[in-house]
Amino acid sequence: MADTTAFIARNDDVVTETSYRPRVGVVVLNWNSPQMTSECLHSLMATTGACFRIIVVDNGSQDNSVGFLRDSFPEVEVIANSRNLGFAGGCNVGIRHAITEGAEYILLVNNDTIVDPCLLRELVTHAKAHPESGILSPKIYYADPSDALWWAGGIFNIWTGLANHIDRQKKDIGNHDLPRELNWATGCVMLLRCEALRKTGLFDEQIFATGEDVDLSLRMIKAGYVVKYVPTARVWHREGVDLRKNAGQHVRNFLMVRNHLWVMHKHARIYHWVTFWPFFFAYYLPKIMFLSLCRGDLRSCAAVLKGVSAFWQMLRSPGISVLPAELTGTNTPSGPRQV
Repeated sequence: MADTTAFIARNDDVVTETSYRPRVGVVVLNWNSPQMTSECLHSLMATTGACFRIIVVDNGSQDNSVGFLRDSFPEVEVIANSRNLGFAGGCNVGIRHAITEGAEYILLVNNDTIVDPCLLRELVTHAKAHPESGILSPKIYYADPSDALWWAGGIFNIWTGLANHIDRQKKDIGNHDLPRELNWATGCVMLLRCEALRKTGLFDEQIFATGEDVDLSLRMIKAGYVVKYVPTARVWHREGVDLRKNAGQHVRNFLMVRNHLWVMHKHARIYHWVTFWPFFFAYYLPKIMFLSLCRGDLRSCAAVLKGVSAFWQMLRSPGISVLPAELTGTNTPSGPRQV
């Protein structure tokens, strides 16, 4: 039986029969970044508008993350994974746990963010008013400068496989202040309806990290749900800190390329590949490699080609996720892992 007493209303929220607050499981992933996660948790604990329970999933950290977070936040549940399951697998652990406890919604929050106190209230209010919504996405700013847009919605182009942010790095001048439907939502911060997750399934753990949000968004839409942008909910984000710090830019390039192909493999129809392949080989790959070479980063340049190779290995061996050593903890440059 679900333990619904784990979800509590905080601050000025009062729960009565006439002012019901949905139960929200707030899932935060930590990987060797306890101080950054701590800052995120402090902002989350100031939120209002729902009965919520914060769950931190530690993804096999090699530092003192688990002990530090448990000592610093006794009211937060910390689940310690024995190894790095990636963003997809780590979040799935937290999502499953929250659902078994009786959560009606899941709020996924990157640990490199600071959230507005009204974030939960705005997202949950919109979700209750729009039961067709499976994913709800806030407006996200850069941490510095704090008025520059990181996310004001995005567009996924199935003909190229690119998932773009609208007006990224531009100053917010109020032209993205109306709710609207999207065809994908960033996993940086998103509210997920548990009823919808039961139909679509959770994140694809073969993706590991980068692109799992696009894949889930597309599956939500195919299942008949809507992805919504809710601009009154706000977040500030320090982009890609964990992955660059713990693994390096070459790992990020590897995942970008491998998962670009994997998402297309899952969702593109035959005719989409007619435009995708020329774009991928004539523009996408050369651009990433050129930028790496301009930085003198030969390792990141080589990682692009390794990402392509890993994709073909995954096609030949269903259920296998091919990852670099930095993510598997092995001594080999790359190796398959069953998921």
